[in-house]
Amino acid sequence: MDVLVIAVPFIAWSYSLGEVMNIRQIQEARELYGIDDWGGGYFSIDDQGFVVCHPTGEEHLSVPLPDVVAACKARSHNSPIILRFPQVIESQLERMHKSFRTAIGDSGFKGRHMGVFPFKVNQRREFIDAIVSAGQAMDYGLEVGSKTEFIAALSYTLPEKALMICNGFKDSEFIELGFAASAMGKNVVVVVEGPDELQLILDLAEKNRHCPEIGLRVRLYSKGSGKWEKSSGESSKFGLTTTEVMRCLQMLQAANLGERLSMLHFHIGSQITEIKRFKNALKEASRVYAKVVKTGFTPKYLNIGGGVGVDYDGSKTSFHSSANYSLQEFANDAVYVLGEVCTNENVPHPTIVTESGRVIAAYHSVVVTDIREVQGADSLEPLHEPLTEGQMVPVENLTHKGLKELRYILDNMNRKNYNEYYHDAIEYQEELFTLFNLGYLQLAERALSEELFYRICRKALYFASFHRHQSEEFDNLQKLMVSKYLANFSIFQSIPDSWAIDQLFPVMPLSRHDEKPTHKATIVDITCDSDGCLTTFIDRSDVKTTLDLHAPSEQPYYIGFFLTGAYQESLANEHNLFGAIHEAEIRLNDDGNWEIVKLTSGDPICELLESRNYSMNEIYEKYQMQLGRAVSSNLLTAEESNEILENLIKFSKGYPYLKGQI
Repeated sequence: MDVLVIAVPFIAWSYSLGEVMNIRQIQEARELYGIDDWGGGYFSIDDQGFVVCHPTGEEHLSVPLPDVVAACKARSHNSPIILRFPQVIESQLERMHKSFRTAIGDSGFKGRHMGVFPFKVNQRREFIDAIVSAGQAMDYGLEVGSKTEFIAALSYTLPEKALMICNGFKDSEFIELGFAASAMGKNVVVVVEGPDELQLILDLAEKNRHCPEIGLRVRLYSKGSGKWEKSSGESSKFGLTTTEVMRCLQMLQAANLGERLSMLHFHIGSQITEIKRFKNALKEASRVYAKVVKTGFTPKYLNIGGGVGVDYDGSKTSFHSSANYSLQEFANDAVYVLGEVCTNENVPHPTIVTESGRVIAAYHSVVVTDIREVQGADSLEPLHEPLTEGQMVPVENLTHKGLKELRYILDNMNRKNYNEYYHDAIEYQEELFTLFNLGYLQLAERALSEELFYRICRKALYFASFHRHQSEEFDNLQKLMVSKYLANFSIFQSIPDSWAIDQLFPVMPLSRHDEKPTHKATIVDITCDSDGCLTTFIDRSDVKTTLDLHAPSEQPYYIGFFLTGAYQESLANEHNLFGAIHEAEIRLNDDGNWEIVKLTSGDPICELLESRNYSMNEIYEKYQMQLGRAVSSNLLTAEESNEILENLIKFSKGYPYLKGQI
């Protein structure tokens, strides 16, 4: 018998020690920041230590974020800047739609799924443009909750079958907009929040033949979970009680408009963290739908609202910044529960409508800013360099016993005595502070005592770090000793939810992940407000009070705030008159290369002032008057005055954030 022998050459992979260490460090960085857990397949760290985006969700196609920032900077758009990836929106829409298609196919459900995007989640035109464009093939529609949003939504050409759903409280003008939308051929559903709204619709329908389809929002007993749990249930702000539902059905019958009732709607809040809460609500809503059908009405849509959670911290738990289910699990449960109730009640399976916005929008944008300075640049190692005396009292001339004792403690502290010596240092430092208040200690001596005590604390923390279970005392000391990284942005403008409702966002540097971070830090912004700081950070098992960052260097150091695409821009404010930041829209091409397809400049100072009713012409005139008086008083020459005026006008048209790179 002939034997075929195939010779396969042996390939020897050879890595240097440095390369092995880099690979190991990058893997440690992935675990440290949890990027593989919260990234949703859209963000990761590459083998060069750069954070990259996978806009299509495909691992082999990536865009290095540091390279994007450099390209923006080359085109005079410095940080802070929002990096947008519209392809992520398209991918998330497809994931949502595919999840329901799969669930419907697997369960034999006889209805279909239709999605609408809630305008309130991100009202930026660029974003809504991307939603409408990406949703064409999926009959994706829009949901509006105000007249302003409705006016904007009406300008879009949606797919013929796509829904335009009107939620929120309505007056007669809002209702008239619904009739106008129907006359324009829009597939519009006006969801009634109260019997008075329905009466407005019925009155107008008597005079206008273009009556839109009508929905009823039902107030459920079931509640959601997480931060918005209180917004649902019996005390909910929105929805009709069972009595009001019955009254509305009677009103429709009396007006011979029962056939216009096409939708029942419920919503149990944003960022639902527990899937069982949603299932309970869906069971209740499904029963309401079935009973309404059995009274003779034929609603074809059951709108299950939004609320699909985003796993901001990657823990996959019921924590308020996470969700203990996947998108596919959500769809499976929705389809199964609704199908089971409808089959048991022997009523038609409706079209399932979802209004999820957060899970569609969150992943598509990243806020990037640069670190300007580091206050208290504390590494994890103790200070070994000698004391810088400067104008301080020389150590050999120390006159106070307390100063001598602090110096002795610093020189002789070790792993065996650090606990005792640290407590002694506290006593001596308090004694020296008292002496200063009584006038027995000079300012230079106080400065030296603070430097000595600071170094003792650093050294004590270093020795304490060797213990597996560090005492609460040293945990608290660590919180006091952390570095403060000054970030060139406004928390109130770019991530307002972190300040307003303690929302956690993934935060991490964009590069240097082949290096071990040596600093425990918090982040402070450039606003003149003590609340402009970030002191809680994501972790899979807990909430951290510090973020691991790298030591300052001469190169720009950029950090990214991820999953910020939902609500942050809609809720952003102009505290300290820091306005909207620059934006860059990035697209990955079929050949694997990427390009910046659009750059948008942030709000200039003059526009921010005019938005607060300042007139720039009046401001310039007052500048001229004051400069003219300075010239008349010989404080300035005419040439100097003109130069100052030109600079003032130039600065007023500039970016309000810190310029350039220190």
